[in-house]
Amino acid sequence: MTDKHPNGYTKEMIKEILGTSWPDPPGESGNEARKRKGREMRARGEKTLYPTAEDRAKLPNFDKNGKYIYPEGSGFSYVQYLKDHPDSTEAGTYGSKVS
Repeated sequence: MTDKHPNGYTKEMIKEILGTSWPDPPGESGNEARKRKGREMRARGEKTLYPTAEDRAKLPNFDKNGKYIYPEGSGFSYVQYLKDHPDSTEAGTYGSKVS
């Protein structure tokens, strides 16, 4: 019994047609390598520890919930920038009237 492909060719026939361009995997695929490296890292106990909200709450620029407190006046409003620079190429799309 031969494994016929839906197009009528056997695996051996396809291999003969392709010749040297027949894919010959060099070993593990990229996905297998990624999974193996992940398993090895977990086995060694390597894990990046990120600061928790409680840890961040002790830092000077964070509130009691661990959220970052932005300095006064540090925000940037793109629409305000366009209003301040009316000659900008995109200024016509915000707040201008089409006549």
